[in-house]
Amino acid sequence: MAKFSFEEGGEGSGVRKRRRIVAAGEIDPTRAEKRFEESEVEDDEGEEAIEEEEEEEEEEEGAIATENGDGIRVRVDPDLLDCSICFEPLRPPLYQCQNGHVACSSCWSQLCNKCHICSREVSRSRNVFLEKIIESIKVSCSYAKWGCPENISYPKRPAHEEKCIFAPSECPFPGCSYKGFNRCWSGHFVSSHKLFPKKFKYDHLFKMSLPTTEQFVYLLGPDSQLFLLLNKNVEPTGYALSIVCIRGGVMKCKFSYELAVTASNGSSLQLKASVMDIREWNGIYPTDAFLLVPSEFAPSASEIEVEVSVCKL
Repeated sequence: MAKFSFEEGGEGSGVRKRRRIVAAGEIDPTRAEKRFEESEVEDDEGEEAIEEEEEEEEEEEGAIATENGDGIRVRVDPDLLDCSICFEPLRPPLYQCQNGHVACSSCWSQLCNKCHICSREVSRSRNVFLEKIIESIKVSCSYAKWGCPENISYPKRPAHEEKCIFAPSECPFPGCSYKGFNRCWSGHFVSSHKLFPKKFKYDHLFKMSLPTTEQFVYLLGPDSQLFLLLNKNVEPTGYALSIVCIRGGVMKCKFSYELAVTASNGSSLQLKASVMDIREWNGIYPTDAFLLVPSEFAPSASEIEVEVSVCKL
């Protein structure tokens, strides 16, 4: 079950706003019926309830209620807000059959004139009341515990979370289920994996030794942004090197990188490419850009000397 907030109040000139916050779990059909019966017996209470109900009808429809605003707090089963066919959040326009069963517009167009629940004839009759309810529901982002302050319209929640910059990234270390943010990676690697990522400055060239047996090494930017220098063993040719950035959501800043490898005879190979963003590394290497380093470029069979530069665009 999830908590949803609805705003009851609008504010007009000279009208005092009424605040009514009902704690989650207090709304109960049995209690509501009991209170209604009691209001019929006690005239004063009945009149007060009627006045309150009329006031609610006159108030404007609004967005989410804040702790300092007008509103009620209720519990709603979130499954009721999803399409029963595709299980995606319902969003307008919403159509219903003769018995009132609802599906999203994309699924409704594929029902071949029969309701998926009762097999009654479908129509293009819209459930405007439900549309307004769905649009009025505001929910917090799933990444609120990570710092996201946004309250989003329920149908737009998946799209927001896909791009949310507070979405945590998954640790690339095999078998580790840790999820965290940029500022957490350094401490996590040291405490959990006894690893010390290679720290660097943007737009500065640095050299490092890449073990040929390692799939990747950790690179940590000055803003604690995590990068992986990937190494794919391409037998018998050599090694395919590339860099990816592990971060959640979509951020405005982008990165590019340069790799250079020099052989003992003075021959060199270079690559300049854009850094690909990923939320987790699942063992799949980039195929659009990589530096293919022949085996003879490794001064020893165990390491490759690489010059690296990462630029923040």
